[in-house]
Amino acid sequence: MCGQFGIPFWKFFLATLIGKAIIKTHIQTVFIISVCNNQLLDWIENELIWILSFIPGFDSYLPTLTAKLHSVKEKYLAAPPPVPSNIKDKWDFSFASIWNTIVWLMLMNFFVKIVNATAQRYLKKQQDKSLAEILPDSTHS
Repeated sequence: MCGQFGIPFWKFFLATLIGKAIIKTHIQTVFIISVCNNQLLDWIENELIWILSFIPGFDSYLPTLTAKLHSVKEKYLAAPPPVPSNIKDKWDFSFASIWNTIVWLMLMNFFVKIVNATAQRYLKKQQDKSLAEILPDSTHS
């Protein structure tokens, strides 16, 4: 995309490096630490409840909302039930598998286009060379 829009490589590379190596990693680190630290997670929950209690009409809904959030949290923190090994024969249509399939199809399409463009350039050079042999005085390039 940068080449298409004429952005210099080093400008793109430095912006990507700053964005991914400095900004994104720190945001992810803070997020993982806050999710895995129960005390910090409880503090964030209490602060959000305090902030949301100022919204008119929302304070009556907060107890049921927090009860639902706690039940979902307990559900996901509980150990998953054991899965029998004979279920592996079924198709897996999860979002991740569908997304991975789409990404692989895009990559294969990109690879085919690269091979096709390379073959076309090679054939063009061969045609220009044979045309130059047939018509040595014409200017084809």
